[in-house]
Amino acid sequence: GVDFSGAQTDKNTWLAQGLLEAGGLTLRSCRPVCRAELTEILANLAGPAVAALDFPFSVPLGFARYWQPEAASMPQLWAAASSMQFPEFMSLRDAFIDQWEKPEPKRHCDTYHPESFSCLHKVNPNMVPMTFQGMRLLHHLGLTNYAVPPLEAPPGASTTLLEAMPGAALKALGLPYKGYKNGARNAQLRREILDGLSLRSSVPIENLEEFREQCLDSHDCLDAVVAAVVAALWVRNPAVFRHPLKGADGQLDPTTLIEGWLYAPVLLREAF
Repeated sequence: GVDFSGAQTDKNTWLAQGLLEAGGLTLRSCRPVCRAELTEILANLAGPAVAALDFPFSVPLGFARYWQPEAASMPQLWAAASSMQFPEFMSLRDAFIDQWEKPEPKRHCDTYHPESFSCLHKVNPNMVPMTFQGMRLLHHLGLTNYAVPPLEAPPGASTTLLEAMPGAALKALGLPYKGYKNGARNAQLRREILDGLSLRSSVPIENLEEFREQCLDSHDCLDAVVAAVVAALWVRNPAVFRHPLKGADGQLDPTTLIEGWLYAPVLLREAF
């Protein structure tokens, strides 16, 4: 589970790693990492593995057409991001938004989550560097050995990279999803999340107490743990997540191929 940061200081990305077995999820570590270390870890995962990553995998269709008119799927945008520097990307974003009525446009998948911000939003929180750096990371990893839903998985892919959002997952689980980061009651809300996470998710976290103080001290650590639970839920049953609709021909809408999809376990309660 990854709580990702695109900040220039590169100090605020957290990675939670664990092993899912029949008895539940055992956390092995939860710690801050730089983006280069995260990339190396993901590149060397021994599958089968699932990584739930908390950053937008792509951008709204309108901006994609403004930036890369010929792009037909996310990987083309990832390649374009990898060939430029962040100030150039931000300038493109600003020029596009100048032509757009506020607020910034969302991807279609984000409209299912009113609590989410557009990935082009840049004021508290600044989503733009997270989106840019995340796309560069995905390009660096490539698609040869990874399944990146909703794109078609390459043959033999042993690791799944899943776009997730801890807040959307917490909401789906019926746990506090607002105010637990910087709100006046953040300590109490974090305790409520930790107390209810295993039960509400149906994923027993065997050693959660070992990481309790870390999660109480850092919402980034807590988000990484929640993302790890999202990854565990995907391993158990991808059907508990909302998936993009396909046409009568079984193909995804072209918009989804460009914008990607945010996966949240919104059908979990129905499954049980």
